[in-house]
Amino acid sequence: MDETRSGWTPSPVFSSMPHSMGRGSREDIVWEALERVNGKPAPSMGVMQAAMGNEAQIRIVHDTIRAYLDAHGMRDLRELGARAGESA
Repeated sequence: MDETRSGWTPSPVFSSMPHSMGRGSREDIVWEALERVNGKPAPSMGVMQAAMGNEAQIRIVHDTIRAYLDAHGMRDLRELGARAGESA
């Protein structure tokens, strides 16, 4: 998957193991889930392949965000932002 965050680059100081076990990995999961809520297509992969990587976690976060938006009658994160701006 292509990275869509502007200005973000992997740290050359840390190996992928600390990143995959720490906060960076969780940020990647939430970021990807938020992008999918806004319409980014999910990659096609089998259940086993998804379970072995971050994909299963991305799907859980996506489903949770989607359920929250649906429960509040919102289509996407832009609508959530607009409502938040109205209440501020």
